Amino acid sequence: MGALQPGHLLLILLIVLIVFGPGKMAGIGSQLGRGIREFRESTEAKDEPKTLASGTRYCAQCGKAAAADASFCGECGHPLDGAA
Repeated sequence: MGALQPGHLLLILLIVLIVFGPGKMAGIGSQLGRGIREFRESTEAKDEPKTLASGTRYCAQCGKAAAADASFCGECGHPLDGAA
């Protein structure tokens, strides 16, 4: 006993739907999804641009090597991190 069964969860969902209405429930769901997405993005570690002793850098987008003085990746055109 003690644990919520599928019938209990269905009853709770029905009551919440009646109280808030379908339009408000869609808004609440999208806001919850947006909040979770922003939380995940903020907790992900940012990749630092890789640099070798020779000054060669690597594109964070495609991983290809780029010259030390390049501002954009020659392979995909993505701006290199830290490019002035």
